[in-house]
Amino acid sequence: MILYGRNLSPFTRRVLIWCRMQGRAVEQRPLAATEPADAEAIRAVNPVGRVPTLVLEDGTALTESFAICDWLEETAPEGKRLIPASGTARRDCMQRIATAHSTTEKMVAMVYEKNRRPEEHQWPAWQERLKGQIQGGLATMEAAAPETGFHGGAAPDGSDIAVVAAWQFCALTNPWLTEPGYPRLAALVERAMALPDFAETKPG
Repeated sequence: MILYGRNLSPFTRRVLIWCRMQGRAVEQRPLAATEPADAEAIRAVNPVGRVPTLVLEDGTALTESFAICDWLEETAPEGKRLIPASGTARRDCMQRIATAHSTTEKMVAMVYEKNRRPEEHQWPAWQERLKGQIQGGLATMEAAAPETGFHGGAAPDGSDIAVVAAWQFCALTNPWLTEPGYPRLAALVERAMALPDFAETKPG
């Protein structure tokens, strides 16, 4: 399989960690949708020009991290599922993923609004709204973070992947949003970073 996208994209990184944790062989092409030279290659496999895009061995192109990870779960090797199959455990895991995902979307919006847009064209009221949404999401993840181990128990599950990718993207692009601090969440991330699948995919 071929994965299009850089690890700076928390959505791409989520798919990559998911593949690694399931023991799947994947070739990564670290292209950025925001770079003109890369955008054409991305559009060749995804006309919308977004990452991540996962091209399967038969040439099928899967897009959007939620749909990609759903396919990875449906076809997971024995004992390698990262979301519980049913019941309350599945519901809660999916909700943690949804919180991390929606918070990450707001983080990306903040990057475009604050980091990329010229200062004279920035909209302070919109930035304040994004800040409130991001910090609301971080607070929700903080409250849910386990004191020890992972959401998945002794090993991370799919929601741990989503939470770690969200936190580290925020810390890298707009660290001021992580103040005054989320200690349980930060500790969860630190535990995850002791694992190769997380440490080796951290964006620089």
